[in-house]
Amino acid sequence: MKNKIRKICIILVMLIMCQLTTGCYDRRELDELAYPIAVGFDKGEGKFLRMSLQIVVPTKIAGGGEGGGGEGGGKESVSIMTVETPTIYSGLNMVNTYVSKQINLSHVKAIIFSEELAREGIEKYINAITRGREFRGNAYILVAKGTGNSAEKFMREVKPELESNPAKYYEMVLNAFDYTGFTAEATLISFYRNMTSHTTQPMAVLANVSEFEKSEDITLEYSTYKQKGRNYPLPGDYTAGNMPKVGNLKTEVMGMAVFDGARMVGEMDGEETSYHLMVEGKYGYSYVTIPDPEAKDLFVLLNLRQDRQPKKKVEMIGDKPHIYIYIKLEADVLSIQSGINYESIGKTRILEQATEEFITEGIERMLNRTVEEFGSDTFGIGEVIKKKFLTWDQWTDFDWKEKYRASSFTVNVDVKIRRPGHIIKSIPAHGTQKEGK
Repeated sequence: MKNKIRKICIILVMLIMCQLTTGCYDRRELDELAYPIAVGFDKGEGKFLRMSLQIVVPTKIAGGGEGGGGEGGGKESVSIMTVETPTIYSGLNMVNTYVSKQINLSHVKAIIFSEELAREGIEKYINAITRGREFRGNAYILVAKGTGNSAEKFMREVKPELESNPAKYYEMVLNAFDYTGFTAEATLISFYRNMTSHTTQPMAVLANVSEFEKSEDITLEYSTYKQKGRNYPLPGDYTAGNMPKVGNLKTEVMGMAVFDGARMVGEMDGEETSYHLMVEGKYGYSYVTIPDPEAKDLFVLLNLRQDRQPKKKVEMIGDKPHIYIYIKLEADVLSIQSGINYESIGKTRILEQATEEFITEGIERMLNRTVEEFGSDTFGIGEVIKKKFLTWDQWTDFDWKEKYRASSFTVNVDVKIRRPGHIIKSIPAHGTQKEGK
């Protein structure tokens, strides 16, 4: 009896081992694959799609080429190819006919749509990408501003100088929203989820190529500061492409594209994107410049961060939603141009109130744009009111998307200044403005 049991166990072990060894039958060697790090989509001829792939050249990364020592970074470490195709995956088939290695999309960091395509609607492309096995859900969705082949143009200008690996460049620059506040966390999975949601609308990162070639070409006329009632621009009053800067790196990401379903309906600049992150509860920290409350035309620089998740409440007044938002922030003082001693007990509250008023005004202005211009709830406020409905049919019949267009807001911002930096008391230099009273 014991011998029979032993034989049965041996046979079972052998069968299990045979099953395990079949796991490599469909293997693909790494050196037989080509890895795009970005995919771009522009409007092609007729009903065709113009698809661009930015493919890594492994031998040129980090000194893999003849030059050695990291000379092969940036523009030399990628190859960009463009095809006209009726669909995404048929375009991949076309590329595979002339590229020696099989295209593998598992390392794509950025999916870039032209503004022209985004304004027409990108639902069919997002659905196709989401169905694919190789695209990762954490790839970022970008909209390249401009006319023509703006996605391809943007990709061809991505020539990082600080990174030898261009994939690392995409990863780091698109995650920089956590410490700048000027872009948003717009991933493929969140875009698809919000595109099909009854509570939230999707958004994407704005991208573009700089308009300025030389320092003397820089102009501030593209800034949105005049629309905000100011006679001077602040760092966030720009969108990608019109930032007042020049340099070897021509590409820019700043602001966000607002969608209604799968169709782009507008855009927000960098400052409005920061306020959007605060309302969402995804604002990390960043440097914020505000007007000095007691010294005209001078500024105070703060390091601002979100203290806790915002509180949101929705009340229906008739058929119109009234939305209450409470946001709590903390700040450290980094610079006081006037030299006024805002570190003192009496002055600190003055600076806190000025900051609260400045941010409250900006958030209310941004929220009103989402209602009056976009008609799009990209904050997920619908999730708050959805809890009041017992059944799914009641919620869908309520039609939050249409109700949101008539929303009004009450915004309460609480700012606490925690630290004055390494200077405990500001003292004006001799001959400059004295401390305000």
